[in-house]
Order: sequence, then structure tokens, then C-alpha cells
Amino acid sequence: MKKKVISVDNITKEVALSTNKTIKILNNVSLAAYANEFLSIVGPSGSGKSTLLKSMSGLMQPTAGKVTINATDPYRLRPSQTAKMRRHEIGFIFQSYNLVPALPVFENIVLPLRLSGQKIDRQAVVQLMDKMNFAADLNSFVANLSGGEKQKVAIARVLLTKAKIIFADEPTGAVDSASKEIIFNLLRSLVDQGACVIMVTHDIELATKTDRTLTLKDGKIEQIFTKPKVEDLLASIEKG
Repeated sequence: MKKKVISVDNITKEVALSTNKTIKILNNVSLAAYANEFLSIVGPSGSGKSTLLKSMSGLMQPTAGKVTINATDPYRLRPSQTAKMRRHEIGFIFQSYNLVPALPVFENIVLPLRLSGQKIDRQAVVQLMDKMNFAADLNSFVANLSGGEKQKVAIARVLLTKAKIIFADEPTGAVDSASKEIIFNLLRSLVDQGACVIMVTHDIELATKTDRTLTLKDGKIEQIFTKPKVEDLLASIEKG
């Protein structure tokens, strides 16, 4: 029996545009994700993909509905409990990288390990960055990196925590095709070891390599596919 690690029940997310006007970013969304599963989320720009990912991960509280991570509602935790969950249970790869400009590459990568009191293995960092074809010096500052290199730093920071639930927002959006395949395979290897990876992507071909793919449109789930083909996903996104 599959172990459910994420449960999303009828969540809605509304954002106020003005005093008298709101817009629904998510509309009554329900889904589940499991250990040993690679789940991808695709859809047009503005369909609510990143909002859904943040709501699922405990970063953005929905207006209505319920989210649980390992049977715990992250929005009912005290700040100290939330911080503990983020350090030990989940990882989030941000589309905007979310790096610390004042720190060099190496310290950005190991920051979560330092915060959680884990041992720092410099050789493991070097090996991972070599595997991702990272070209810059680990002592350089992230402000001097290209977008693709920043993305690799952001990914390495999460992979080294060995989190069992990883949320990835466009993790291959800024890298070349060779690096994209390497990064995908690294995420896949974590799934093979028991992790749950939930990835938002615009890359339809990449989505077809995941275990399940859900298509999102206008804040609603259109369909959920198991091992879909490219034409299935395109038809689901474009219909209506």
C-alpha cells in the first residue's frame, strides 16, 4: 500500500485586487501525493501552478480547505514547529532561487545543514556540483553567477538535506538540456530511494517522464494522468 505524504482537500486561494474585488488563484483543488512518487504539475502561465505548490508545502496558506504533510496541518503549527518541519521533512526548490547574496556558493549550499545542526561533508558538495556540471568556484559569490548556475546552487542546497518530500518550482527552467537531464535524474534517484518529488514545470516532455502529471487550468485540475504522452498533456491544457 502506498504511503500518502501530502493531502490537499478542497483548497481555494483568493487574492484581493482591491477593497471590493478578489480573484481566485486556486478553485476547490484536491489531490494526494505519495512516497516513492514523482508528481509533475503543468499548465498555462497564470493557471495557479506555483500557488498550488506553495500551498501544498506550507508556504502559502489557502483561503479555504485543508493541507496535511505527513498527516500534520502545517498551518496549525507554532513557528518553531513549522521551522522544524521545513528543516527535517521537506525541501523547496524556488523558481527565484532564494539564495543569500552575502554568502559564497558553498555556504549557500550548506546553510540548511548548518541550521539543522547536520554534519557538513565538503567532498559530498564538490561531487554533487561536479555531477551537475557546475562551472563556477564554490568560493565565489552567488551574485556573480548566471541564472543556470544559481539554479544548480538552489537545487544542491535541497538535495543535500536528504528531505523526503521535495517541492520543485521549475527546477530546470534556467539550465541547458544536458544539465536538465542530469537534474531530473538526480530527482528521480531520490524518488527511487523513497522520496516524494512534486515538480511544477513548463517542460511537457519532462513531465511525461514522471509517474503522474496533473494539468491545471484557471486554478482547477483538468486531469490527472499516469505516464501520459505529450499529446495527452497538450490536449488537456488547450481544451476548452
